[in-house]
Amino acid sequence: MNRYVDFLNNISGNVLLGCDGFVDEVYEIVDVRKSLTEFTAIDNLKEFGELIVKRADGGVGLEIVPKRRCSGGFTPNTGRVAAFLGLKPTLAGLYGEKTIDPAFEEFTENCNLLSLGDPALTLVFEFSDGKILMSALKSVANLTWTEFVEFFGEEKVKELFADVDILGLGYWSLTPDFDKFLTGFISQYQESKPPRRMFFDFADIKKKSSESFLESLALIKKYNEKVPMTISLNEHEGAELFSRFGLEWKEEPQQVASGLTTLREKIGIDELVVHTPHFGAASSATDGEGYAMQELQTKVIRTAGAGDTFNGGYLCASLGDLSVKERLVIANAATAFFVTHATAPTKEEMIAQIEKASDK
Repeated sequence: MNRYVDFLNNISGNVLLGCDGFVDEVYEIVDVRKSLTEFTAIDNLKEFGELIVKRADGGVGLEIVPKRRCSGGFTPNTGRVAAFLGLKPTLAGLYGEKTIDPAFEEFTENCNLLSLGDPALTLVFEFSDGKILMSALKSVANLTWTEFVEFFGEEKVKELFADVDILGLGYWSLTPDFDKFLTGFISQYQESKPPRRMFFDFADIKKKSSESFLESLALIKKYNEKVPMTISLNEHEGAELFSRFGLEWKEEPQQVASGLTTLREKIGIDELVVHTPHFGAASSATDGEGYAMQELQTKVIRTAGAGDTFNGGYLCASLGDLSVKERLVIANAATAFFVTHATAPTKEEMIAQIEKASDK
């Protein structure tokens, strides 16, 4: 525990994340209503799927009940972890055109929040074991690197990217101009000191064609020599990546870690990470491969944003001199705390969560 305590108590670094921003309207789906104020929700995602399949030849009428309206997307959910650890990250994205949307108010004091326009909307149907997300992507999908530069101006953009330790970009599958954003980000370091690492969340790989996917990977390989690159995926994205390169996916941590090494070498990237509800695994060109088991949480109150929170924990852990296993342990702790508290942990809460973990 001493290494975790020492790292977290002394964590420092500049983090810049871009360029999305979603407002999540989260609902639960009524299974049985007892009265005007009492009902039982559909708790299991598989159960909901079976209901849809069972009624596929007719129709399905369902009652939804709002749970919360909150921030969503790569920048806020990933940045929240850095903010709660005291890093005050810079988040450049879509948080409100004229005024900051109330969903992002929590970030106005502990982050450097830079808003380019109004956020996109995501409808989230949440279950104890997962969620369904349906997004109206117009504002995010229409954002381009050219507009980004025009909004800030070239001098401000240079200032924005100066002295950054960790640079993050998401989501690839939801951002049509992703490749130009990537090229634009890296172009800021032609003459200045590059970040220690650049971090990606691809989101739904299946949404992109093989041609588009390979083009993006080729760019990442090209720029990996300038800035070491990390790609993080959930279990479904990991299985899809394995499949696209002809590898068999078995959700066993050692097998996944070994497969990540094969994929990392084929892609030509510095680091690949996969997170599942049961473990996190990673392969690094400099640090080797490893995995850390994750206890399945039983008192889950929020699942939307769990993967981003893992990424936030791993990203922050990459600021220190920690092993692959230790970075995964911190990321797992951030996730476990988030799904049971609906927020990120402070330094003290992170340490306490790590102490609870059986694999650390």
